[in-house]
Amino acid sequence: MAREPLDFPEPDRSDGSPHPREVYELLGHAAAERRYLDASQSGRLHHAWLVTGPPGIGKATLAYRIARHRLGGTTLLEGSLDIPASDPVAQRIESQGHGNLSVIRRPYDPKSKKLKRDIPVDEIRALAKFFQSTAAESDDWRVCIVDKADDLNANSENGLLKLLEEPPKQTLFLLLADQPGCLLPTIRSRCLHLPLRAVDKTNVKRWLGARTDVRPEFQEAAVSLSRGAPGKALALVGHVETVLQPLKRLMQSLSGNGDDMALAKSLATIKEATSRELFWDALIDVLQAQAVQAGTGEWTGPFDPSTAQKSPETWVTLAERAQQTRAAETGINLDKTAALYDLLSRVRAA
Repeated sequence: MAREPLDFPEPDRSDGSPHPREVYELLGHAAAERRYLDASQSGRLHHAWLVTGPPGIGKATLAYRIARHRLGGTTLLEGSLDIPASDPVAQRIESQGHGNLSVIRRPYDPKSKKLKRDIPVDEIRALAKFFQSTAAESDDWRVCIVDKADDLNANSENGLLKLLEEPPKQTLFLLLADQPGCLLPTIRSRCLHLPLRAVDKTNVKRWLGARTDVRPEFQEAAVSLSRGAPGKALALVGHVETVLQPLKRLMQSLSGNGDDMALAKSLATIKEATSRELFWDALIDVLQAQAVQAGTGEWTGPFDPSTAQKSPETWVTLAERAQQTRAAETGINLDKTAALYDLLSRVRAA
């Protein structure tokens, strides 16, 4: 596939984090790597794998580790996917210059100067031509990473299904998905499922501490809100001022007043789209933690618990309302400022 200019926004790069093709260490998921390696060494490697898990769990990092291995990278240890950045294959992949690797993702539209909302069928048509052509590198294997399969529209999904039904020889498809249930059952049935589980938070805390110097309370909050996804923890500490600090102020004032309108406005701008998604996740997690505390007395959330007196049922209702509001915000294009402000008002008033 044609390489996009490096100054274009990349939909598969988390804001403030390196791109997964530039990451060589994977935290956790040894069992998932072992499953791929066992299949590879058996000589009966399935042609399509569906790698699933929440955002930031390491799906793309694993996919690039597999791609380096399948395209001939030299591992540091036998029976490992640890291929160093100095390896020639790794270097070509990192520079987006490996002729036998195709990455399918939402393309950038130079006319609107925005990323497209989904992966159009033209991308799949180009992928079919990629497989029909002579391999660009000496190694006959070709790898396709779809990041994310959730972004396929109906036409592109059907186009990919045809390729999966009649796969070219020595081809490996790596489909990444946050919500695999949204994919066509026929696509899921043609893939081996490789689910990635939450990483132990003790390991996430140690890993994160080696990569950031933000205050310990914010590191601990990021780990608490990470849901066991190292990439998400790293994204949260990269958004201290727009996510973690406002969340802390909100929690400290739940039983009183706060400048909720200012917060809602600050997260409604296009440039703060990532912060908004992180804040919605964090807010829902905090509301659920409040429900647990109200019912058991145990605090499982970030920062100090609020003294707001509400029943467990009320907190659960608020968490459900937050999830519904967030979904409606996208589905029917609600006013972002009004949607978040209304939810925060309900949290204070309920």
